[in-house]
Amino acid sequence: MPHVYTAEVTVRHHELDTFGRVHPAVYLRYLAHAAVEASAAAGFDAAWYAATGTLWLVRRSTLDVRRPVRAGERLLVSTWVEDFRRVRSHRRYELVGTDGLCVDARTDWVYVDAESLRPRRVPAELEKAFGLRAALEREAWQAPPSPAAPGCTSHRVQLHELDSLSHVNNAAYLDIAAQAVFDVLEEAGWPFDRLIGSGAVPVLTRGDLEYLDAARYGERLDIQTWFSVTPPALLAHQHICRDGRLLVRANTRWGWAAPAGDGGPGPPGGLLPALRPLVVA
Repeated sequence: MPHVYTAEVTVRHHELDTFGRVHPAVYLRYLAHAAVEASAAAGFDAAWYAATGTLWLVRRSTLDVRRPVRAGERLLVSTWVEDFRRVRSHRRYELVGTDGLCVDARTDWVYVDAESLRPRRVPAELEKAFGLRAALEREAWQAPPSPAAPGCTSHRVQLHELDSLSHVNNAAYLDIAAQAVFDVLEEAGWPFDRLIGSGAVPVLTRGDLEYLDAARYGERLDIQTWFSVTPPALLAHQHICRDGRLLVRANTRWGWAAPAGDGGPGPPGGLLPALRPLVVA
């Protein structure tokens, strides 16, 4: 059985959106917090990594949000190492709240040299501490091809989005991707106020992000967005680029909820026809 570490977090008010639900990127920050604590509890704290000149970087994050979490909830964040594969490691997470499982997630971490950021072989002592397990196959990235003219928006990297390596934090990319979805909806004639007035607002229920390169402060990012539909969900597919270079690709799934509640009848009438040029099979 894997060694399971459990952290506790309490949802704070500044982590909520305008409808009182936790911002999706906050979940990714909870995961990182639990992973760091789990490593330290096993004897691999910041001092150990500093002495070895190594660190972990996130290569891919996936999360399924079963139920939006709200203010004041106390969450148990359980995490365990699922496998080691030369320079990589899958770590799984479950966030459990007052009504059971809220979020199920996985990160694919890469072990790297702290200066060059080149991959390093995971040392035997790490494998032994967390339990050497058979390597799992990495799921190939899948997304429908972009239409000829996807929705195009941009974002300038902000100081608060950087991590300790002066790169955009992995969770911040989910904020950037989510904002781009709302920007494209607005360009299609469905601004935020109109969504609220329709009685059905998009709520992220799944995210899958693959990180290919890093962005830094002040850089201009271009986000291409297109959609597919699996009724009643709207699936957004995105490329986040810098000067034509692909940095991050993202797939997100959006359900629908009443502004003041968790359930919704589906997308508002007229929205999908407005998105038709951006929807692919």
